[in-house]
Amino acid sequence: MNKINQGEFEVFTSKEDAIEKFTQIQGVCREELATGNAIVFYCDADGKITITNPPSKSATRDNATNLYANVIERDGKTYVSYNTVYSKTVHVMKYIALVIEVLISVLGIVVAFVEGTKAALLLCALGTVLFVSEIMSLPKEKSCSPQDSQKLVKELEKRVYAVNNWDK
Repeated sequence: MNKINQGEFEVFTSKEDAIEKFTQIQGVCREELATGNAIVFYCDADGKITITNPPSKSATRDNATNLYANVIERDGKTYVSYNTVYSKTVHVMKYIALVIEVLISVLGIVVAFVEGTKAALLLCALGTVLFVSEIMSLPKEKSCSPQDSQKLVKELEKRVYAVNNWDK
């Protein structure tokens, strides 16, 4: 994983209270990454924060750019320490998934021609269109990784702001 960005935000409450509030405001974010993938904010009971994509059955929907953070205490103050990373492994897995999709589409086209069914041929054409749209987004994802990183940091900053202004 390539680290893109790192930093921290101060939280004006105790670590336990911050974790409790972060877990209450976890969920899908309004922002999307450059590829159009949704992002979701998670916080577990240990104060580990992740901003990534919602669970999906498709490897092509995984985000290669993610934010990982921890709620920590230092010198009597509470901080959220974060870093954003770009995963080359996820990027490569997307290409592998697309190759598998191509092989399945080719097999479907062969079966459609052998069997002569128009419905199967239409499904294969649809699969090809979806494949082309996915393959076009992959180079964009890598080049937009710094901008996506900034979106993820901004989303974390919004959540920290919400916790800091909880009672206002």
